[in-house]
Amino acid sequence: MESLENMSFLDEKRLIKHVDMQDVLMNMVKGCYYLNSKMEFVFINKAAEAMIEKPKAELLGACMWDVLPNYIGTDVYKYYNKAYDEQEIQTFEIVTEYSKRDVEIRVIPDKNGILSIFTDITEKKKYEEEQMYIEKIRIIGEMAAGVAHEVRNPLTIVKGFLQVISENDDLSDYKDIFALMIDEMNRVNNIISEFLDIAKVKPNKIEFNDLNGIIKTLNPLLETRALKENKFIHLELSSIPTIKIDQNEIRQLLLNMVSNSLDAMKPHDSVVIKTYIKEGTVVLSIIDSGKGIPPEINDRISTPFVTSKENGTGLGLAICYAIAKRNNATIDFVSSPDGTTFNIRFTH
Repeated sequence: MESLENMSFLDEKRLIKHVDMQDVLMNMVKGCYYLNSKMEFVFINKAAEAMIEKPKAELLGACMWDVLPNYIGTDVYKYYNKAYDEQEIQTFEIVTEYSKRDVEIRVIPDKNGILSIFTDITEKKKYEEEQMYIEKIRIIGEMAAGVAHEVRNPLTIVKGFLQVISENDDLSDYKDIFALMIDEMNRVNNIISEFLDIAKVKPNKIEFNDLNGIIKTLNPLLETRALKENKFIHLELSSIPTIKIDQNEIRQLLLNMVSNSLDAMKPHDSVVIKTYIKEGTVVLSIIDSGKGIPPEINDRISTPFVTSKENGTGLGLAICYAIAKRNNATIDFVSSPDGTTFNIRFTH
């Protein structure tokens, strides 16, 4: 390489520009790396070191497809090769194959290789999904409020007439049919009530409450339902502080979630209700040994009308998620064919 003393002014400017650009890329907030024409790592910046799935020392000088083979055949493979072959910038989003993060990638080619600039958009995606869920709930709320009065009034009138007619001795042969019709009307009325529960903007009464106390008070009711089906409820309650919640809403959440767990289980199985503190947060866990949640609905479990039950409305869990949000809590779950654990984390 030509010595610095013998460099022309133009060469020196190019060197300064090159060094400045490397410094900019090395310290930029977004992750980036440069691959040569053989798709070998030539440069990796600090942000990329934190985001990529393997250490920098293992990557530099190695072909990307050799050290990260899971990307072969994916959009990364497709767009990287397309960018270099066609010398056109490519922009796309992926879920990383190793760390399972949402990433937006911009690929800038030149004749010597490609520069990949990427941003972790996991939190952005999560926020967008939350906003979509909130919008769905808002629409459902507007629908519920709009139709509840109009539907309930005629239902009440028809139900009243059916009850009167069912008492007529001349129509005694139809008593079972009348009873079925009244039950179905009650079911419609309950669904409307569930709509309105989802649509509520905030709880009625947020105040400091003893979560363990709420569980103990509700437990006899839960056990009665479980024992009728030869199933069991076990409590594992740790010492936890009082938290600001609406106790009536948390009772409803417990009833819904434990009922779902009991529905998923066979006789002699058990539901465990646990409370504990993790990382300074109060956690309520509901653990069952049922058949698990079908993988195809995992991502939509909080969406109204999504259910794996043959006769379910798909509103029970949607109500629970809405209650959790109103009570400054989040819900996450782990499910397998051996059972499901729901965790309600109260973020106060």
